[in-house]
Amino acid sequence: MTDGERQFSPEALEWIRSVSDLTGSLRIDLCPGGRSNLTYRIQDVTGRSAILRRPPSGTVLPTAHDMGREFRFLSALSPTGFPVPRPLAICYDSTLIGTPFYLMEEAKGLILRDRDQATTLATTTHALIGPNLVATLAELHSLDPNAINLQAKTDPRSYLPRQLDRWLGQVSRVRSFKAELTDTVTAVGQQLRAEMPVTDTIGIVHGDYRLDNVVLTNEGTVVAVLDWEIASIGDPLADIGMLGVYWADAGDDQMDGVNGATKIEGFTARLELYKLYAELRQIDPERIYYYERFGSWKLACILIGVVERYRNGASGGDQSSVENYPLLIAALLESATRSP
Repeated sequence: MTDGERQFSPEALEWIRSVSDLTGSLRIDLCPGGRSNLTYRIQDVTGRSAILRRPPSGTVLPTAHDMGREFRFLSALSPTGFPVPRPLAICYDSTLIGTPFYLMEEAKGLILRDRDQATTLATTTHALIGPNLVATLAELHSLDPNAINLQAKTDPRSYLPRQLDRWLGQVSRVRSFKAELTDTVTAVGQQLRAEMPVTDTIGIVHGDYRLDNVVLTNEGTVVAVLDWEIASIGDPLADIGMLGVYWADAGDDQMDGVNGATKIEGFTARLELYKLYAELRQIDPERIYYYERFGSWKLACILIGVVERYRNGASGGDQSSVENYPLLIAALLESATRSP
């Protein structure tokens, strides 16, 4: 048995082999960048591979780690030709590895997590990446959820207030931050509630659409969109707003703490991406600014949960640092109150 195989029970390994083309001894590696659900690459001696997704251990945000949700969205989107990894099988038997998990095909290509990886590509390729991400997002938002069996389980027009209530509730459970932070999160959330626009278009919402949740070719085209753990049916403008939060321009402070790749030469400016999305979806680009603020607040809430989990020793094997996250959280909350 290999070191990787020792991470899983013999029964789990047998299940993995039974639902995939993998055979014999398996090499199992934890993929980098796992702040939330954990991703493992599994490869057999023939070189065939698959990806396993499971929730983190000791999570304080239980509703954000539903394996059934991820698998449902992948299963609905894959037949449409939209770029996602093909799902293989899901296992709800928690006795195998201690939690539900699922297996999918590996989408092979580049995941740009930082500046160093981005600098391996030509500047001319940098210029293509942003527009390609926006075009892929617009394609997602053009799909009719009902037509692909992704019926909403709750009223999709209440997506924004439900998101706000959900993340306020999650933050209220943390214990490793001072009470002043919770008060600030609550105050900013209530300000966003007071300014909340009416949702007039319903679509598939990825929920965390960003550069390092996308697999690219060397030419900058999209191979697959990953990490559907908080996907929903609701207001699709939330996705372009969240992309803008993560899409750091050259002069932006703090955002190197998440992914500073887009700050280097050649990447399209954030506002240009907004204009492109607005053209593709035939909307006023100024509508996006509220959703960027909402996304900043939501990301602050997510990172509070990540820090809480790491401080409680539940990093799930990820060795990345979260030391700079408190400063980033403060910057995000400030951005959430700022007018364009």
